[in-house]
Amino acid sequence: MLLSSATHNAKKTFALIIALFALLLIAVFYAWQALLTAEQEQARARLQLESNSLAKQIESRFQQQATTLVRMAQRWEFQHGKPDLWQSDAKRLLRDFENFQAIEWLDADYHMRWIEPLAGNEAAANFAYPKAHPNYPLLVKAQATGQPQLSNSFKLIQGGQGLAYYVPIYRDGETKTQFDGFLLGIFRVEVLMADLLRDLQANRLSIELKELGQTLINRPTTDQIANSWRVTSPVMLGENRNFVLVVHPTQHLMNNTSTRLPLIVMLSGTLTALLLCCSLYLALLGARRNTILRKTNHQLQAEVVRRQTIEQSLKRTQARTKLIIDMTDHSHDALFIIGLEPQELVYLNRTCWQSLGYSEEELRKLISTAPQKIMPDASTWIGAVKSLINNQGNAIFQQHVVNREGKSTPLEISVRHLQRMGRDYLICVGRNNSEQLDIADRLKRLSNQDGLTGLYNRRYFDKTLQGEWRRLRRDKLALGLLMLDVDHFKDFNDRLGHQAGDDALQRLARALTGCLTREGDSVCRYGGEEFAVILPGADLKQCLQAAERIHESVASMGLPHPQTSNPSGLLSVSIGAASKQPAPEWRPHDLIKLADAALYRAKEQGRNRTCSADENTAL
Repeated sequence: MLLSSATHNAKKTFALIIALFALLLIAVFYAWQALLTAEQEQARARLQLESNSLAKQIESRFQQQATTLVRMAQRWEFQHGKPDLWQSDAKRLLRDFENFQAIEWLDADYHMRWIEPLAGNEAAANFAYPKAHPNYPLLVKAQATGQPQLSNSFKLIQGGQGLAYYVPIYRDGETKTQFDGFLLGIFRVEVLMADLLRDLQANRLSIELKELGQTLINRPTTDQIANSWRVTSPVMLGENRNFVLVVHPTQHLMNNTSTRLPLIVMLSGTLTALLLCCSLYLALLGARRNTILRKTNHQLQAEVVRRQTIEQSLKRTQARTKLIIDMTDHSHDALFIIGLEPQELVYLNRTCWQSLGYSEEELRKLISTAPQKIMPDASTWIGAVKSLINNQGNAIFQQHVVNREGKSTPLEISVRHLQRMGRDYLICVGRNNSEQLDIADRLKRLSNQDGLTGLYNRRYFDKTLQGEWRRLRRDKLALGLLMLDVDHFKDFNDRLGHQAGDDALQRLARALTGCLTREGDSVCRYGGEEFAVILPGADLKQCLQAAERIHESVASMGLPHPQTSNPSGLLSVSIGAASKQPAPEWRPHDLIKLADAALYRAKEQGRNRTCSADENTAL
């Protein structure tokens, strides 16, 4: 755009360059301001690091003193009856840490019993904490938690502002450890803070220590920058988090973090902007001589580039098409494309005809003349697939295809609808999933089969009974149920062993299966040595007939039973029979209850027999 302006209007071009120069100066000014701000942020970050470090050192120094006081309190259990030892320890602690105002002992009723040194602290002797005292809640909290607590600053009765560090002490009682008051460390605020800050890096920082917004100690430096920004760091003394360290910037800090870089950037940026604009103006003036030649060259180059682009695009398309065809031909999945309106087989890969034992020409001809020879329900499938056009979606179909030898193979076909140039296409990918279907069928059978006997399991029983109940209620037919229990099976297991018990259950399962004479009847292992026989459509008479067959079959097994109370000496079963026509107010569980009750009566009457449910029994 500037080249065109230079060619047709020199004054307009000069005005644009002046505007550009002004914009560059503004950018240089903002860069200068950004550098100044960055230096200030660097100073703030450095001061924050020093403030945090100083706060940690203050906390560490106080913790040393607090730990010494806690150690002294831990000896109370052994020395509470030896005042001379306590006074000796207290004097040693006062000598080691000069910032203690006093070390005191409060009894369990918060009464002052002992103070060291007494001189200068006479006003605190025999002092008792009233509930109105500001530190009374802190005493209660320390007693409840068993943890030392540091108070906020308060006015000492000895005079001046102070801090109290309450350490609960205990001693062994007759039955358990009992609370015996507090060991107190009393600090004067100005003495404690002066000691905590002594020999630290605070001597070159302008600092202020505040508690709940109130200044406790203020140590400004001569070069502190007034009315400037500041940084803060929390200080935790003991468990008290109400202290904050405030550090103000100093001229020494600003001198160490400031450089001449902002000034250099501003001067060099201004000079660079001036040189750039001058060079741009000269370049624009020289462009006038090359305008016509450049236009001609541009048109020529554009035509050359257009032709090269078309040629390269054509080569890439051809290579990509060949690559796709080669890849699909070597795929394990069958890929074929069906065009609609008119319907035709547009493409099929090598897997399609090789897996079926045909050549490509034979398969295409067979599909066009008799597609049902390849896919028996081809017409139905094509109709279902065409519905994808209205839904504009994808679908997966399970079909069967027949090869040249007549063998049927399951095929999972994934179909995607695609529209190109106003015509609908169906892209189909087929995969032989016979192995997956076999696994799914085997898993389904195993989920409903008892592992020991091979009969249906309890899960199948519950599902089948519920389904037959609903079906027979619609058909208004009866549903029969036999509940069986092996007589004295526990004794059989205990005397002959579990392996013999398992063998007996397996033989019994085969005998029960052989007693079923009607389609739809099923035998299930209900649990342990209990079995259930579902007899759809059977009335009570038919149930009793089936039970009689079972008794005969079990007896014919001739399986000896070691139970002496068993008259026959053979393995036998007790059976409860029930049959009811399902009604809306009844549930399958009611039928189970009837058969269970009948089974219970059969056991009571001596076992190895069948009892039927009472027809008059209400469900």
